[in-house]
Amino acid sequence: MTTPVRAVIAATDFSFSAHRAARRAGLLAKDLGARLDLLHIVDSSTAQALLRRTPAVELEQPLRLEARRALESLAEDIEAAGCSVNDRLLREGRVMEEILAISATSDLLVLGPRGVNPLRDFMLGSTAERMARMINCPMLVARQDPQIPYDKVLVPVDFSRYSAPSLEFASRLAPRATLHVFHALDISLQPRLRSARVSEDGITAYCDELHREANASMAELTAAVSGQPIFSMVQMGDARVNIPERAAENQCTLIVMGKQGRSWLSEHVLGSITRLVLERAACDVVVVPS
Repeated sequence: MTTPVRAVIAATDFSFSAHRAARRAGLLAKDLGARLDLLHIVDSSTAQALLRRTPAVELEQPLRLEARRALESLAEDIEAAGCSVNDRLLREGRVMEEILAISATSDLLVLGPRGVNPLRDFMLGSTAERMARMINCPMLVARQDPQIPYDKVLVPVDFSRYSAPSLEFASRLAPRATLHVFHALDISLQPRLRSARVSEDGITAYCDELHREANASMAELTAAVSGQPIFSMVQMGDARVNIPERAAENQCTLIVMGKQGRSWLSEHVLGSITRLVLERAACDVVVVPS
């Protein structure tokens, strides 16, 4: 039995992509019967820089008032679509720290892929990518029109401890969707074996054994899902290429994946596969912590 999503929080910087993400959060909260809170962080470093140039009495209150008005306007847009907004949260501080603290009690954080400062995103990585490294709850990066349904969901797995939580959350978030569970066998194995002067017959036998083991792991993993259509696939290839290809081929509108790492480093550094999918995926992406 999966735990329902009860609390959704949409973080916004009032950019177009954040507005679209908040609308998606509203529709998801409505569909799942969850509470929705909207969150905006007044960046303390930006506010302090402005205050050094302008008297506090002339700037501080207008900054907060404008942010409050923008939050209320966003809530009105979401409610116009028949969704409910529980609370409008306005905080001041370091953006990453505040979002992490407030999302700690949520079941899902929703945000857009890019903010209002594309140069900073280019230099430091997008807010979504940086958040994914540290987040303790599932995080949805919304790119598409929020009206597009999650009817086909791709779940890339590597059979690490991230795989089962990803599959479970995909089933929880999109209980009526068809799930496509995919594993890419490491394509670099074959050239490494050839460099070690293993015979072609030996390489074939080894790859066949890897396929059998992966199919057995896949069967065990997917057995936990019941009540919705599920398809699985194991393929030799580069996951960074294969995942977007499988999503496009199956017309998936959502990818749900873990941090895709087997070592202790994955707790501190976002896996390269997950990072590239966040950067390049055409559809929405959920990153699920272990």
